[in-house]
Amino acid sequence: MLDDGLDRLLRLVEAQEAAEDRMAAEWAAAIGDNGGPPLDDLFGLGAPWMEHANEAELARLAKLAPRIMRRQKILSDTIAERTKIMNRCIRRMRRARGQN
Repeated sequence: MLDDGLDRLLRLVEAQEAAEDRMAAEWAAAIGDNGGPPLDDLFGLGAPWMEHANEAELARLAKLAPRIMRRQKILSDTIAERTKIMNRCIRRMRRARGQN
């Protein structure tokens, strides 16, 4: 009788651990490698020269690719913000001229 309670408790703990493992796997998939975007294509390059890169060059490309992607994202966000400001100013200018 005591074994049944322990078995139930063990199954409950195992189920909780399995649920936590599934959640951790989902989070890891959403976050990607090292918190960066997942690299689907090899560094975003489909160039034929990639076949001739050695291990050291591939390791360096692995570091550079996420850095380039982050900088491109920052630049596109900055340009988008500038565009928003520009559009607000244009609307304000048109309202001031009575060109609704």
